Amino acid sequence: MVEYRLLQEGEFQQAIDLADKVFRKEGHVSMGIAFPHVFSPALNQSYGAFIDEKLVSFIGLVPSVLHIEGAKVQAFSIGAVCTEPDYRKRGLANTLLQMIFEHVNKSGASVLFISGDLPIYIKQGCNYYGKVKQYKIKQGDPPLEVAYTVREQQPFDWFQMRKLSHNRPIRYEQSIYEMALLNEAAGFASIFKMKHKVLVAEENQELIAFLVFGMPYQEQEDGDSRVIEWGGDPQAIQSLLAESFKYRLNSLVVNIPDFEKALNQQLDSLEKVEVSYPGTMKIMNLDLLLNQLGSYFNGKVEISNEDENNKKLNFKQNAVVISNQELEELILKGNVKFDSYLDDVFPVPFPFPQGLNYV
Repeated sequence: MVEYRLLQEGEFQQAIDLADKVFRKEGHVSMGIAFPHVFSPALNQSYGAFIDEKLVSFIGLVPSVLHIEGAKVQAFSIGAVCTEPDYRKRGLANTLLQMIFEHVNKSGASVLFISGDLPIYIKQGCNYYGKVKQYKIKQGDPPLEVAYTVREQQPFDWFQMRKLSHNRPIRYEQSIYEMALLNEAAGFASIFKMKHKVLVAEENQELIAFLVFGMPYQEQEDGDSRVIEWGGDPQAIQSLLAESFKYRLNSLVVNIPDFEKALNQQLDSLEKVEVSYPGTMKIMNLDLLLNQLGSYFNGKVEISNEDENNKKLNFKQNAVVISNQELEELILKGNVKFDSYLDDVFPVPFPFPQGLNYV
């Protein structure tokens, strides 16, 4: 008989071992090192399927708070979804997913983020969302600005880095400790056998920008390094991108969300493609999400219930009634059918998921 439940404190090593077996190869660091928030007995969020006390299927679950222009959205992310090979195609992960939906709904979170886009998620109402400009930068591409002092991050920089991070209008909530912990863990970078390097830009002895990017554990032919997180002045960030090539990178992949208009404008001369955010997300409770986004919508658009299945949008002395499903699509992807005024409101700018908080 299969037992489905939250993991207990002494069972997280089983989850790490299973995840390493499924996702890691020779040369990778353990998933337990790279994703401490996923395998955290202190958070105690993740679910497993057990047969005779053996963990055979696992889904990691991590709570977070998203800051979106003054609004605070309560969210969860799932990752490290894995099943022992001999127990696959039995519906174990799908049953765990239903338990996670119930957990999320009880918690007061309004959205759930998934690092993948497998059919199991799409069938459960998960959708693509967000757009980024993806740049693949090579040596000499971003011109170097000489107005800044650039150096590696030092232990005394955390207060100023926190300030730069918190000044971003769209971001994950991060304490100094969480920033340091997730920077050391290097979760997303570890997938590519990379660790983090952090550069900072100073002007008049004050930090004005930082850049976190992946550095290979060892030299890799044709391997792309990846920018993980950044904050501060766009011009200074451009300088940090240029300076990163002093570490003998082959190339640097940079994903800049569309809402970061100043930074995209700074890099506009470089070759780029527009792609969707990686992974998918599910709006768990539309009314709760609208409530949590209240500060973001304030002064832009007023959204009210028309009836059980429809919402009314009031903006610029206009009013339009749309279905709940259409509003969800508007939140996630925008819609050119509506008034161009709403282009600055929708899609809602959710943080890019492959930063320090990647799950």
